[in-house]
Amino acid sequence: MNANTNANIHINNLNDFNQLNDLENILDSLIFEDEIIPNIFDENNTLELIESALYLMEDYMNENPTAISEPDFEEEFLEDIKELFYIQFEEEILQNDWVEDDLEDILEEAFKIFIGMFCPERSISNNVILCKKEYDDGNDNYTNTDNSNKIQMDKNVKIKQILDKIEHIKQKPQPTQRTDEWYTFRHNLITASNAYKAFESQSTINQLIYEKCQPLKKREDSDNNNVNITTLNMVNINTPFHWGQKYEPLSVMLYEYLYNTTVADFGCIKHDYYHFLGASPDGINVDVNSERFGRMLEIKNIVNREINGIPKKEYWIQMQLQMEVCDLDDCDFLETKFVEYESANQFFKELESDLESETKSENITVLGKKGVIIYFHNISEAKPFYLYKPLNIVKMDEILKWEEEMIELYQSPQYNMTYIKSNYWKLEKLSCVLVLRNKNWFKNNIQAIENVWNIIEKERVTGYEHRAPNRKPKIKSHHINDINSGLCLIKLDK
Repeated sequence: MNANTNANIHINNLNDFNQLNDLENILDSLIFEDEIIPNIFDENNTLELIESALYLMEDYMNENPTAISEPDFEEEFLEDIKELFYIQFEEEILQNDWVEDDLEDILEEAFKIFIGMFCPERSISNNVILCKKEYDDGNDNYTNTDNSNKIQMDKNVKIKQILDKIEHIKQKPQPTQRTDEWYTFRHNLITASNAYKAFESQSTINQLIYEKCQPLKKREDSDNNNVNITTLNMVNINTPFHWGQKYEPLSVMLYEYLYNTTVADFGCIKHDYYHFLGASPDGINVDVNSERFGRMLEIKNIVNREINGIPKKEYWIQMQLQMEVCDLDDCDFLETKFVEYESANQFFKELESDLESETKSENITVLGKKGVIIYFHNISEAKPFYLYKPLNIVKMDEILKWEEEMIELYQSPQYNMTYIKSNYWKLEKLSCVLVLRNKNWFKNNIQAIENVWNIIEKERVTGYEHRAPNRKPKIKSHHINDINSGLCLIKLDK
């Protein structure tokens, strides 16, 4: 065979190769053994799993009645439920990765149903108004007159109920704050602010019992012992507690401005049925035209703690008990962080910069983020008195004029106060979340608080000294004047 023949054969083979069909990608059509397993989460199975999860969640809450008070409740709750289901489907999960993902989706859906129908969410982000859900169906264009009338009637009934509850609260005995009667009233109650201790360790429970069993020192006791009352009334203005008191009125002002509402102040209130339980709410929304009408308010003005929008355990319990005492169904949890300027010059420099950058004077950056508190000393009561700049005074010349007039007025014989200084502040962070009343939590946990109160009443008679905290003994110190005395400073215990 010559070379030409070989070349022709080679060309023919190439032509045959070019005439072959295009290769087909069969990887996507391959069926692997583990994919032959039928889908275990069809519609019927999914509904059954959700129903089983709801029963399991209910049992979990009954067996762990205090769990929802914990800040990480939702994460822990879901993890525990998932763990139980993962055990049941362990073999399927090992064989198929998607089984775990589908199961997680189903359980999260069950959790949403559980929270929506059986257990109020622990806390909800701000700007949530629940009353709209109660009065309308979300359709703004309906024209059914009967429907509209019924909605308005329901709304009027709800408003009347809240008005009656607020009036009932007003009629309850509420001693004036910081008086002997007020201290005595609180001493004979477990208040909402310290009730969380009943759910802590035994040492914390002992602390609560010890505090309530100790005799209350009254003013006349101090008089008999020749103790200077002025000295007793002196206030440490550098504590986090005082910081919170100082900025609470300002927080109320900001809240009223932000949500266009009016907040009324109340004293210490006793529960209608559980007479050992009391609460001192920071305020209640009393404006009937406000969407927040009837909503309680709890304020925390923090110093150095991080604000994350999740109420701590003690705060959540405090709000639950406040709502029970007042028989109201929701509470706004307002957290603020204020920072004070080192000088007036620094304050006015930043304020001027803010005003120049704003297009509207009503903007929250100007109205609600910077201001002045004038600090006076109340001579007659020997305690601080604070005066807060109105939020609508924002320009430098207006602020200086207001300061000058107020300092002159409050140092006049009419008030007889001493000007100390002006505090210039700015709002660094604000968080407002809604906490709903959880009647099941109260029903399942009130007994623990009552048990502690029964111990208090008993040990006020039989003795409570064994509840005292264990104090570490003081270590004796040796003072050596002569370092050359030869005394050995190391003690060896055998």
